[in-house]
Amino acid sequence: MDSRIAKHFEDFERGGISRRQLLHALGLTATAAFAASAIPKAAASAFAAQNAAGGRPFPVPTNINHLSCAVADYARSRDFYVDLLGMRVSWDNGKQCGLEFGDPKAPNGLYLRSVSKPGDKADVGHVAYGIPNFMTYKAAIKNEMERYKLTNIRPDAEVGWICNDPAGYMLNIVTEKDKAMFPGAATPCDVAASAKCVSAYEEGMKNLNNAPTPSGKGFRALYFSHVVLNVPEADLSKEIEFYRDMMGMKVLYNKAGEDPECFLRFGQNTLYLRKTAQPGDKPVCNHFAFVVENYDSGKVEAELKRRGLDPKPDSKLAWSITDPDGFRIEIAGPGLPEHIANDCNGVNTSCPGGVRG
Repeated sequence: MDSRIAKHFEDFERGGISRRQLLHALGLTATAAFAASAIPKAAASAFAAQNAAGGRPFPVPTNINHLSCAVADYARSRDFYVDLLGMRVSWDNGKQCGLEFGDPKAPNGLYLRSVSKPGDKADVGHVAYGIPNFMTYKAAIKNEMERYKLTNIRPDAEVGWICNDPAGYMLNIVTEKDKAMFPGAATPCDVAASAKCVSAYEEGMKNLNNAPTPSGKGFRALYFSHVVLNVPEADLSKEIEFYRDMMGMKVLYNKAGEDPECFLRFGQNTLYLRKTAQPGDKPVCNHFAFVVENYDSGKVEAELKRRGLDPKPDSKLAWSITDPDGFRIEIAGPGLPEHIANDCNGVNTSCPGGVRG
């Protein structure tokens, strides 16, 4: 292979140029064909992945890498989620921590840190969406962010981008899982091999032997059933278009009118977009749900009551509680978003049999 062509493919594989830039460099159009034997294996896989995604410049997210949560007491929240939902402590530096659950290769997760000062309100600062082979698509992702005229675009370590979505809510597009993300939202870590990042990584790992483990009396979370993002009503249509078109999510349910909302599926997760009731129309995320292994409505209700968590029914497939910081969370079975969308017209009170139906 010509050395210049090989160099272009090398740049493409490490994320230095997008697919479109690669084709331009080769003097080819997007529909031009060339011998598969001339394409390095990684590049061929990347082309195949893009074609399978319908010509998108990068794949649809496969997981929620993390929700970044500021909480009153990170250790209290850590212990709550570990014991109730069987989450794994992936790092803990004594000030904040990461929790994972589900597939170890592409886990869902939470980043927990204490609020800046006592009395500050707990919140979810951003949602991070994970995609496979991030480095292959790194340049293309930024190009799309710029094409959509998103604001505050900046790198998150070597394997992520941060920006504001059209409603002004912070989001990440990151790798499915990579230790270069450590400690992610906790401490800036630009180059994984740098002394600063290695030191931060070691600090977060050295206390894991003392990290809490599940008692075995709770549940085992598998993935987020859904995450709810409330945005200004004026921005809702732009949000739907963005998450559908740029992020490649599939619309499960879309309701216009007095209380507009939209459910969008990606991987096993679902994003609910709803209008916000916050002062100043601030976008906010304060409601999320977890699918647990071997969901049984009666057993879930009994365990939540045993823990004094006052569960409320949210259809036949979920129970709603509040966590230590007042976030509404749900313990759910698989298929909850489809049930609410298809059988309940978007709201649990419209389910067959009411909120328990």
